[in-house]
Amino acid sequence: MSIQSGYLLIADITGYTGYLTRSELEHANPIIHSLLEAIVMELKDPMKLRGLEGDAVLAYSSGPFPSGETFLNICESLYRAFAERRRNIVQNTTCPCNACRNVADLDLKILAHHGKFEELSIGPMKDISGADVILVHRMAKTDVKEDTGILSYALFSEDAFRAMGIESDLMQYSAQFEHFGDVPMRVYDLAAAWQRYREVAGPVRVTDEDAVFTTRHTLNAPPVVVWEMLTDPRLKMRWMMLKDAYREGDASRTSAGIRLHCIHEAAHFQMLIVDWHPFDYVTDILHNSSIEGLTNLETYELVPVDEGTEIVFRMGRLTDAEGIHHPEQEAAVIELFENFYPVAFGILDEMALEARQKSQEQ
Repeated sequence: MSIQSGYLLIADITGYTGYLTRSELEHANPIIHSLLEAIVMELKDPMKLRGLEGDAVLAYSSGPFPSGETFLNICESLYRAFAERRRNIVQNTTCPCNACRNVADLDLKILAHHGKFEELSIGPMKDISGADVILVHRMAKTDVKEDTGILSYALFSEDAFRAMGIESDLMQYSAQFEHFGDVPMRVYDLAAAWQRYREVAGPVRVTDEDAVFTTRHTLNAPPVVVWEMLTDPRLKMRWMMLKDAYREGDASRTSAGIRLHCIHEAAHFQMLIVDWHPFDYVTDILHNSSIEGLTNLETYELVPVDEGTEIVFRMGRLTDAEGIHHPEQEAAVIELFENFYPVAFGILDEMALEARQKSQEQ
């Protein structure tokens, strides 16, 4: 078997042992199963599910990864899926048993490392092996919660942090592990990130019923790759045929509440992101300098299909600050989009092909 290099990730339910020891198994086991299912269903290609380890999910990537920011989005999405499932269980049960009453005590931590490992096949079983696989498991045995006060966290090894190459200034941390010595790491507060998402994000979504213009296109690429093409300012410059694109202020990541500036020869566009659901959909309020004072919502939705990912773009009604509809200007924008998107989708096809070729070369 060949040696692979990539991210190693463990999503570990915390409080699991205490929860089971004081809960009725006939209710506790289905609850744990439901929480693990939410995590597994949220795992996105190119992350591969290795399997379940009791109260934890082990996943890994091999080959090229879209970007470190995308990996961080995946970690946030795993926590969001867990937290939302936990909240739904709490809100929708009236059962007085200990298992149902104590669900809120469960939490999630994510351990992530970047290193080398070997993919093994033993009969029908598949596994991964190597010192770096051992290290990411050791990272689960730290005192991060006690030392930092952060209850729901992602703990990145310094190797993972360097591989991600993100600009975020994450809290430094270190621990001693047998055979590994002092291992430097970084701590990221997942619960705080989820709270920011809840405070800013909708749900705000342009539906088929709301849309005044809809266009669809299928790209031969997984949702994670397509998501990055749609949201990374550097990549948007290419397929939107821009002179420049950047985030407002000192924002280092694209997310809900961030404003993107897109500069085209014909006009400047500002996109205020109002709903951000990585790998599923993103909605922004579009400000177009050529029609000052008028805005519209627009949603990009990603739908997994056999051929890859279908992009569904929906444009909402063009209105002024008082909500008054402006159909004439709206018709001009629709005509612009009718001419723009066939060309843009063609460029996205080229970018998807280049991504596949790069993956095959590596």
